[in-house]
Amino acid sequence: MRVEKNVPCSLADGTVLRSDVYHPDDEESYPVLMIRLPYDKETPRYYDEYLEVPRMVQAGYVVILQDVRGRFASEGDFFPFIHERRDGYEAVEWAAKLPYSNGKVGLFGMSYHGYTQFAAAVERPPSLKAIAPVMTGADLMGSFLGSEGEPHPVAKLETWVLGSMLEDQLKREGNFDKRKFHYYFENMAEWLVDAPADEWKPIKDLDPGSYYFDFMQGRLAKTFKDHVNLKGKLSEVDIPALFIGGWFDGLLAPTLEAYQTYKGKKMLWIGPWTHEEMTGRCGERFFNHAASSIGVDKSLDPTEIHIKWFDKWLKEKPMPMPFEKPVHLYLMGQDRWETFEEWPIQTGVKSREVYLQSQGMSQSRNGDGKLTYQPDTTETKSALKLDPNHPVPTRGGGTLIAGHASGMFDMSDIQDREDVLVYTSMELEEDLPLLGSIKASIWASSPSELLDISLRLSEVDSQGRSYNIIDSFHRKRVEKENHPVCLEVEIGSTAYTLKKGHRIRLDIAASNAPLYDINLNNGTTTKTHTEGKSAVEYIYQGGDKASKLVLPMTR
Repeated sequence: MRVEKNVPCSLADGTVLRSDVYHPDDEESYPVLMIRLPYDKETPRYYDEYLEVPRMVQAGYVVILQDVRGRFASEGDFFPFIHERRDGYEAVEWAAKLPYSNGKVGLFGMSYHGYTQFAAAVERPPSLKAIAPVMTGADLMGSFLGSEGEPHPVAKLETWVLGSMLEDQLKREGNFDKRKFHYYFENMAEWLVDAPADEWKPIKDLDPGSYYFDFMQGRLAKTFKDHVNLKGKLSEVDIPALFIGGWFDGLLAPTLEAYQTYKGKKMLWIGPWTHEEMTGRCGERFFNHAASSIGVDKSLDPTEIHIKWFDKWLKEKPMPMPFEKPVHLYLMGQDRWETFEEWPIQTGVKSREVYLQSQGMSQSRNGDGKLTYQPDTTETKSALKLDPNHPVPTRGGGTLIAGHASGMFDMSDIQDREDVLVYTSMELEEDLPLLGSIKASIWASSPSELLDISLRLSEVDSQGRSYNIIDSFHRKRVEKENHPVCLEVEIGSTAYTLKKGHRIRLDIAASNAPLYDINLNNGTTTKTHTEGKSAVEYIYQGGDKASKLVLPMTR
């Protein structure tokens, strides 16, 4: 294998991007696989951890790792997302013309460098033949900030800017104070509670002119938002795409949204993975056949999955069966993979309504909250307290924030809190396989104009431990205070089988901090303010306001 470091890629505006190029040690030409990232192409993770570059070269590819504009070895000024469309187009065409390239290019990468693939693809570079976006989305700005009217996952942006972006930015500007930076960096998890988020002290102290404040304070022009939001453009792209997501990845929802929108030929894999690792370790749970022997065809690992995909579109090699099936899902609780013809799954899946039941005393897992298949005829309501000074803590799921691991954890202590409503089923008489999107209709009222609800589905085992399966957080601006409204929401997607003898549980809270900004019960949140008061929302059960779950069951 030959290695060429910091190979220049000159763009039309004179900016030079630099790439590390790995290619077979001969004089032949090969298709190119390229990743365009803002996290330093020299990082070992991108050479032999996420995917193994030497094996991709051995499989007959030129592999290029490129720093995007304004990051590490590349020239220019970095601003998130804005340059990736045009720069991506030019980078693809540059790679196609390299002396060891045969003119066919594929793009790969996860998260931000999944987005850079979409950005290039919507510009339709002629040499781009396939992409492989992993754990990403077509509107990462919305994933960081929340869309209009939604809760703001402020800790995601704080973690990303301070944890991944700021050090190189400060060094380039000659403003890097090592002692000060590491003070904030090493204590990042503790700083996530600092409010208001739009004046977050670590960034304000280290880089007061940071784009962080443009994002957090809403100073982005509509033209910028329209340019970087690629959702509406994916339906026009016909380049084959391999989508990969994780059941406990913080970007699973935007990954699935992009997959469903995408026009071109496509394949979907979802495994028991987090954003941080694809080993099968998800918090306190470990799943087999996640790091190796992946899929029904037992592919060696994610590198082999990528090679099979690109061999089809860049080398015209046939895909083996059953690899060529369009949807590959890991079924948690069954410890196996299965292939499907579609997502969302329609064949063999039936919706089952499960109702919340309580006499108004559903606070904590020691309360009277139940999940039943029949609604109660009598309307009741349970008080849900929100104290901004003592919010319900973030734990597990797909967090993507400093100091908080993703995956499955025992939630029993959280469900012991009096500011958490808990609804639990009877012991299951047989296994309960869930496959698809879990939805909810929750009747609630708020003492202020903002109504916040955190929903989490979990499995209670025979020892009483409660492990999270999926969760979500929702905000609605209500027209009338203390007036019941119905929130029709999607909690999220899963493929999980609850065991016979176990129980299914829903817990409801009015906060999930520090991941989301906290409702201060006065029409503001900790995104922009700090002063609040304790207050009570109400969740309604039974009668005309029968709150319920809608479960996708495979029998």
